[in-house]
Amino acid sequence: MHARYQDNLGLDELANTVGLTSFQLIGLFKRTIGLTPHAYLVNLRLSAACRRLRHGDALAEVALATGFCDQSALTKHFKRCYGITPLQFAAAVRSG
Repeated sequence: MHARYQDNLGLDELANTVGLTSFQLIGLFKRTIGLTPHAYLVNLRLSAACRRLRHGDALAEVALATGFCDQSALTKHFKRCYGITPLQFAAAVRSG
């Protein structure tokens, strides 16, 4: 997942890769990591988005480069997780 977070990874693909059913993968992942595979993937993408925003990349470019389908999807997940929008985060990084 770390190497392919920007790709459109499906649950069935992940499960087949490790030789489990989708239900087994979700259960094992949640017991081991504490999150579902989807939540973990979203967190990986958000971390990558933060890194790119710190470097001054444009929001639309960040969204596509980190695996979100569009800028609004990035904004929705970003705000849900961090309580601010990606633009507010970028502005705070720029202001020091």
